[in-house]
Amino acid sequence: MNWLVRLKERLKGDYMTAYITFFPVDNGDMTLIQTITDQYIMIDCNIRNTDDNDNYDANKYLLDNLPKDNGVSYVDAFFLTHSDNDHCRNVRNCFSLCSPDEIEDDRIRIDELCVPALLMVNDEHYNDDADAIREEAQRRLDLLGSDDADLPGNRVKIIGYSDDLKEYSEVIVPAGENVEQINGSDDYGATFFVLRPIKRDTDDENTDVNDCTASFLISFEINMNTYRVIIGGDLVCANWKEVIELNPDLTFDLLLAPHHCSWKAVSEDENAKTGSVDEMIEDFLEQSKDNNPYVVSSSKHIKRDSDNPPSYRAMNVYKKHLQNDDMFLCTSDYPTEDDPKPLKFKITGQGLSLEPVVSAKKKSNSFTQKSYGMV
Repeated sequence: MNWLVRLKERLKGDYMTAYITFFPVDNGDMTLIQTITDQYIMIDCNIRNTDDNDNYDANKYLLDNLPKDNGVSYVDAFFLTHSDNDHCRNVRNCFSLCSPDEIEDDRIRIDELCVPALLMVNDEHYNDDADAIREEAQRRLDLLGSDDADLPGNRVKIIGYSDDLKEYSEVIVPAGENVEQINGSDDYGATFFVLRPIKRDTDDENTDVNDCTASFLISFEINMNTYRVIIGGDLVCANWKEVIELNPDLTFDLLLAPHHCSWKAVSEDENAKTGSVDEMIEDFLEQSKDNNPYVVSSSKHIKRDSDNPPSYRAMNVYKKHLQNDDMFLCTSDYPTEDDPKPLKFKITGQGLSLEPVVSAKKKSNSFTQKSYGMV
């Protein structure tokens, strides 16, 4: 089913509505976006449920809720921020990493695979899932220039730039630019602006994987209002500061706290007990306070202990710059710590609101009223 058909179907229901869902996957990231044109975009994956544990069954949620094409569930795009296992766990078991004509019905098809530049530059072993994603991305890159390259299930993009990848320039989206198309569509119902990785870090042989995490500002224009979501991956403080310096007017309505609410994201001092919060990070967070934003920690339950991530002190840094504590949410606690469910936001012309969960405790239904346009 192409995007135009899906849009016509969508117009029969919720008009000009986007959804963002964060999954209860402990310390890890897994985000599903449904745009106003009904494109389904996943960022990272940390599916932990198996037959011998009772973790939330994120794979079943996807199979039950994603659109289907001839019985096959699919996403329009899958973005990998970086190769750490808690961002790609079980991709090879739940998604089809193969040619479209070899896809199995019980696995999810990825119409367009978007990977960070470092994954393709550095061929060291990360983990089995990251290696499988790299192999699949290379299969797709090898198709460039052929008629098959533009088929759903064969499309590919590289996020970030490296001199070693210049032969693939047609599918590279460097920091500071928008992703112009997703799954062959110019109008995919959102704007993905690449905040990182910076070329310098990607080409530095001594760089850390987290320094090259793909990070995005995702904007939704609805009824002449603009709502901004920042997905930072595992950014650490120095990387955050560079993003802020390059984008001085950057604000957000919804922030996924980098690195699972890690202290490393808000301070360059590694001592989470006595270290100081970076002033530039504080100023950046305060800059969005009037938006009445949400901050989400994709992490395990946050305790007042020495864990990092998630960091109890970092959580309080975010809360300090929110209009009320209820606007900070942890995926492991929603709606309850004993029975967490996907944390789903609805974005309309009236703002952001939490979709209710059956049996959930009543949450604040505050929304963010907007009257401004693009920065």
